[in-house]
Amino acid sequence: MLRTTYQSQTFARHTHDTYTLGLVLGGAGTFWCRGTERFASKGDVVVIPPGEVHTGSVGVGVDSLSYLAVYLPVGLATLHAEAVGGHGGRPPEFASVVFRDSVVRRAYQALDRAIGFAAAFRQGHAGNTSEAPAGFDDGVAQEAVCVAISELIRHHAQWPATNGLLDDARKTGGSSRIVSIVRDVMEECYATPSETSLHVLAERTGVTPFRVIRAFREGTGLAPHQYLIQVRVKRARRFLADGAVPSHVAAMTGFVDQSHLTYHFKKHLGITPGNYQRCVADR
Repeated sequence: MLRTTYQSQTFARHTHDTYTLGLVLGGAGTFWCRGTERFASKGDVVVIPPGEVHTGSVGVGVDSLSYLAVYLPVGLATLHAEAVGGHGGRPPEFASVVFRDSVVRRAYQALDRAIGFAAAFRQGHAGNTSEAPAGFDDGVAQEAVCVAISELIRHHAQWPATNGLLDDARKTGGSSRIVSIVRDVMEECYATPSETSLHVLAERTGVTPFRVIRAFREGTGLAPHQYLIQVRVKRARRFLADGAVPSHVAAMTGFVDQSHLTYHFKKHLGITPGNYQRCVADR
């Protein structure tokens, strides 16, 4: 989960392997998704399916944007869908990416209160649960997130005869030989710039550099370099979670230096590598 407030933040084009299910708690934001610019203000529910290319920023003329987001793996989303009556064990799909629903909003507000209380308690008591106030139960937060997810899926998910959007995304990404080769190279050689240059990718695929760019953008929604940066950030998250020093992580993932890592890490995740590492360490 991510609970944050931004005064100035712009996210580059990127995707997530998970569903992003959230509520705007205050202010407003804009983001590009599914070919159009979208606006979300206080009380709006936002759903970004896995693999969906999108951006994000604080709304123009707005002081800040506060939101609570749950990043839900596809497997868990499928289990939640089955629990509320989904069919065929398929991942849920959503026709809209921004909508209003008072039931879902209240569920997320309850989750916000639960995790806020739990975080405040941990900060004040340094993990000493023997000093927990009467009625404190960390399980409340766990229950609240389950309720919020279930209510959102119950009210707005769809289960068509085929897997629709998710299947189309997989077919588009997997049917192209060029896309497949470029992805494989970047996943394996993300830390070696000489192996991921456009010239080398063109040689590997046997087409012109322009054809590489066009085919990859058509298949994934991202330019090759945008995808490469996303892979590097993903790997950096793993190294940071394992306790690696940020400057070493930058070198291990192909970034020029720590400042280069920090710039792209914040553009994709909205948080610096150091803060991310502290958050993970606190879990």
